[in-house]
Order: sequence, then structure tokens, then C-alpha cells
Amino acid sequence: MTRLLLIVALLFSPLIEADEASDLAAREARLERLRDNMATVSERLSEQRERAGGVEADLARLEQRLNEERAALAQLDEQIRSTSAQVAERQRALSQRRAEAKEHQAFLAATVRAAYRRGDASTLRLLLGDFNPAELQRLLVYRQRLGAARAERITRAQTAVAALAAERQALEQALAEQRRVRTAREDALAQVQSSLNQRQALLAELEARIDDDQAVLASQREQAQSLTELIASLREQLAQSGAPTRQLDDLGRARGALSWPHEGPLLARYGGERAAGLDWTGLLIGGQAGAPVNPIAAGQVVFADWLRGLGLLVIVDHGGGYLSLYGRNQALYFDVGDYVAPDDVIATVGRSGGRPETALYFELRAEGEPVDPLAWLSPANQSG
Repeated sequence: MTRLLLIVALLFSPLIEADEASDLAAREARLERLRDNMATVSERLSEQRERAGGVEADLARLEQRLNEERAALAQLDEQIRSTSAQVAERQRALSQRRAEAKEHQAFLAATVRAAYRRGDASTLRLLLGDFNPAELQRLLVYRQRLGAARAERITRAQTAVAALAAERQALEQALAEQRRVRTAREDALAQVQSSLNQRQALLAELEARIDDDQAVLASQREQAQSLTELIASLREQLAQSGAPTRQLDDLGRARGALSWPHEGPLLARYGGERAAGLDWTGLLIGGQAGAPVNPIAAGQVVFADWLRGLGLLVIVDHGGGYLSLYGRNQALYFDVGDYVAPDDVIATVGRSGGRPETALYFELRAEGEPVDPLAWLSPANQSG
């Protein structure tokens, strides 16, 4: 404000020197109008900031809703896979039982046909044969029981076929219901995504209007301050809780050999110029939406939520004063307190936080201070 007043004074100084006799009241009125105009601009800027804050709050809610819907879809997909496998298993068992029933029926039919062709000769031979009464009775009972056993096997097979068919039908109905619910979830996800796109477009429009470097600088400093305070708070909580963490033997010894959290083009480097005189304190790695994000080393999740400016953010404590940050994600898969390994997928690449480009923001901090991640990450995995 003071600088702007000084510039205005310098612009108007030639007029003052040229006409020293001009009306002081007119000059004061002109200055007052200038101050009013500055106040109007300042008020409009405040309104734009307030509106942008409201839109960011909407974005946070919508992106968290998207995260929930995607998690629900993933769970439904797993249920559908499980139910489909059960249907396939019941179908295999049903086919086997039907084959067994047909085999028993064919055998019994062949036996009946053979008996029919022979007439009662077989039974007559038994009656007229050289058998004592006890032996004859035993043979007749044996034949009766054999026929009854064969009939019972056919009945059991038919009962099993009916039961399996009913079970398969129930599973198919459950599968159809799961697919219906998934379709409804997909529709809900599409609606949320549409609303999110609209809010992102509105936020982009508002941010385009806020073109004052001081406003940008204040916003970014606020973001940096909030993140610094968050990290300090997390470190204090960890220190007070005394909860054990699975530390690396020595993260310093892994320097230059850690895997990248995501392989993609490097859009911004640590220390590079960002805007309004600020520098990047991490890396911006481009990628496709939904691509996996992995932790650079084993550690414990100490933050997993939405944060202004960084969207859906995960912070992992690796012990020894080292923290890694993964921002702008599309979805988060671990909660605070969970332990993660380098091969775990902790998030997916996105553009949460109202960012126009799809990318992962990655930052590494030692004792709370940002350090150059490129000094720790393996050059072999670097692209861009």
C-alpha cells in the first residue's frame, strides 16, 4: 500500500510543480478518490480470496467424496470377483453332479433293458438253481438292495444337482445385485466428478483474477506456514506419544539409492523458481491419473487427509527426523498409524487441491526442513 501511494505521488508530482496554485481541495479529493479506488480493489481482492476459499472447501469435500466412492467401487469389484468365482465353482460342481447322475441313470437303464431282454430268466434260474433256501434268500435280497442302492445314488445325485442349481441361481442373483449397485456407484462417481470439474473450473477462473503478486505471495506463504506448523505439530505429537517407529538403519546411507515415489516427467525441481519470488521446496512429477504412488522407504503414516494447496496429502515418518510428503493425490489408501513399505501403493496420482495439471508433489524433510529429494533418490529412475 505504501509503495503504491509513493508511485502515485511521483506520477502526480509534475502536475503539482506545474500548477502550484491549483486548488488543494481538488488534490485532496483526487487523493481521496485514489484511496477509495485502492480500497475497492483491496475489497474486491478480499472477496475473491474468500470466494476461492469457499470453492477450495467444496473441492476438499468433493475430493474426499471421490476418494470414498473409489474405495467403495474397489470393494464392490472385489466382491464381484469373489461372487463370480463362486458362481464358476458352483457351475463346475453342477456339471460334475449332472454327469454323475447321467452315468448312474445310463447304467440303471442298461440294467433294466438287459433284464427286460432276459425276461424273468435270471430270477427263474435263481429259483430253480441248485441253491439252498438260505443262499437263495441271500441272493434275492442282494439283488434287491443293489437295485435300491443304485436308485438311491441317482436320487442323491439329482438332489445335489437341484441344490447346486438353486445355490448357483442365488449367487447369480447376488452378482446381478452387486453389479447394479456398482452401476449406481459409477453414476454417483460421475456426478461427483462433474461437480468437481465445475468447481475446479471456477477455482481456476478465480485464481486467474487474483493476479496481484502480493496476493499470490501471501497465499503461498500461508500454505508454507500451515505445512510447517503441521509438520512441527506431528513431530511434537510423535515425541510426546513415544510410539515406536520402524526406522531405517540409516537413511543417510540410502542417500542416492532410494526408489522414486512415481516414475514420470520431472515438471519442477527443488530450488527452482516457482512464483512471486518463491522457490520449489520439492519435486513435481507428472503422470497419468490413477497411477500408483509408493513410499521411498519404510515408515509410519502420520498424516492422510486433505490440506489446502496440496490436496489429498500423505506424510510418512521414516524415523531419524526424516519425513516424506506426497501431495495432489487422487485417492489415499492408508490411514494414520499404518506402517508402509516401499512396495505398498499408498496413493494414486491426481490433481487434488484445485491444480490444473495431473502430477505428484513430492517433498523430503530432515528435522522439519525441506531438502533436495534428488540427492536421495536413485538417478536410474529419474525421467525428465
